[in-house]
Parts: sequence; C-alpha cells; structure tokens
Amino acid sequence: MDSLASAPTAADRKAAMPLVSVIMPCFNHARFLEDSVNGILRQSTPDLELIVVDDCSTDDSWESIRRLAAGDARIKAIRHERNQGASRARNDGLKNSRGEFIGFCDADDIWEKGKLDEQIELLRKNPDFDVVYCDSLIIDEKGVSTGRRFSELFPPPRSPSGWLFPELIRRNFINMQGVLMRKQCARLGGGFDENIKWIEDWCYWVALSRFHRFLYTPSVLAKYRVHHRSSNVLQQRGYGVNRFKARKRMLRTYHDLPSDIRADAFFKMGTDLCELRKRRLGRQLLWKAVGLSLWNIRAFGTLCRALRRILLSATRDQPL
Repeated sequence: MDSLASAPTAADRKAAMPLVSVIMPCFNHARFLEDSVNGILRQSTPDLELIVVDDCSTDDSWESIRRLAAGDARIKAIRHERNQGASRARNDGLKNSRGEFIGFCDADDIWEKGKLDEQIELLRKNPDFDVVYCDSLIIDEKGVSTGRRFSELFPPPRSPSGWLFPELIRRNFINMQGVLMRKQCARLGGGFDENIKWIEDWCYWVALSRFHRFLYTPSVLAKYRVHHRSSNVLQQRGYGVNRFKARKRMLRTYHDLPSDIRADAFFKMGTDLCELRKRRLGRQLLWKAVGLSLWNIRAFGTLCRALRRILLSATRDQPL
C-alpha cells in the first residue's frame, strides 16, 4: 500500500487532530472523482481530513487523486498495489482516520454543502446516539436528478431512530454516504467484512446496531449516483450470492435472534438460492422458514410468502 504522506508522529497527530475524517474508496471513478472530492472539501465545516483510498484503479483515478492531494493538505492519498475491494479500502481508511467523527462517501457520490454541520449538530445535541444517517437524492451518471430519493427505494422503518438491530438484520435502508458516526463506533464495531462484496455496508450497520443507537434525519444531504458501472446494475447475480453469505453469517453470529427474524432470514436465503437456480437447496431453506413461522403470529407474513415461493419453485421445475 502506497501513500503520498509519511506517517505522522504522535505529537503531530495530537496537534493536527481533525474534527472529521471522511473515507472515500475509489476504483476506476476518475470521471466522477473531482465532483465527489469537492463536495467534501467545500463543506461549511472545514476542519476535516479526506482519506482517499485508490484500490489499484486502471483508469486515471490515481493521477487525479495525486493532483487533488497536491492542491489541498486535507487530502490523504493512499493506493493499493493490487485490487482488494471496497471493504479493504474502507478498513484502511478507518485505520488512518484521526477525527472525532467519521463519514463515508464513495468516489462517484456527492455530499451537499451543509451535511456535516447538520449531522454534527444532531450528534452533539443527542449524546445517546452514536450514528446519524440521512436521505439522499438519486442522480444519473451526468449528475442529473432522477426525481427519486433513496428512501423511496429503501424506506426506513416506521421508527427510524433508536436501537435498529431488529430492523437492519432484515434489510438495509441506510445509504453509505448518508452516515456520520462517532469515532468510538470504529473502535467497538470492528471493520467492514472483506469477504463480502457489494453489501458490506449493510453487514457493517448490522454490527454497529448491536451496540450503538442510530438517529435518522429525513434531510436530503447527499446525492447517490446510479450509472452503468454501478455495482447494483452490473452484479445482480453477485448480489444474490453475497446476500446469501451475509445472512448465513448473521444466523451463525447472532444466536439470540427470535424465531420470526430467523424465519425471515431463511425465507430470503431460500429465495436467493431459487433465483440462482439452486432450487432444491432453496426449497429446503424455505421449508425451514415455514417451520419457524408456524407458531409465531409475527411471522405469519413470512409463512405465507414461503409457501407461495415453494409452490412457484415446484412449478418451475415441472417439465413442459
């Protein structure tokens, strides 16, 4: 791993401790990079460091990062000698972060100017919360609004603030660049799972929500870019595989999950396997969801969906 800056001494670190550390992984996003970086540097809270981790890009990303870093001392540029994935890039950013607060922004997304001011104020006024998250406007690859918000595609729960573990373990509704968290979250929550791709942010929020309370603001404080190179467009099969892996790991990790949450996990794992054309194993997991749902009124919806999916899968297996 290469870096433009030499490692600071303990005295330097203490003297130059920024208020906020922003972590930006980058892989082949040279065309969007400058807009994303400027969105961070133009925050009305200037006391920050921006840690840009280039994951061995093959376009002009690293050259752009070096040029931007040469023009602003707040940018710390790090480069991987080989591609290691977004999770490793974010973990390296976390290891190098020094701020009281930590934020995230991918190299194709954009922060609105007042994001830090509003979220820092919320965390300072609400000391019982450690993570604040907001809504985002969805834009296309030219930066033009699609007219939709992230919350329309992934709506937050009815009670979007507080202990969100029971909600987050079912599904993700938090956008990466919408988050600002206290430094202690990075110390206690561990890092991003480097064995999971594309949904590593969801796994991280689940882990954080076991020990930290989340605070929601409906303010639109960021722009989430969807374009032809977006992983959610290119990697639909990969998403299914990694959703399955993530839920399997969660079931093994969190042994105290109630039966309705476990039933929901088995239903979604079985559904993913059926979509991946592993219908025999998928039906086994769907039947497991049925068994967990039978005596739990809170899992009645899962019971109905699992039975319907079993019938659909069996129909698809019948010869024409």
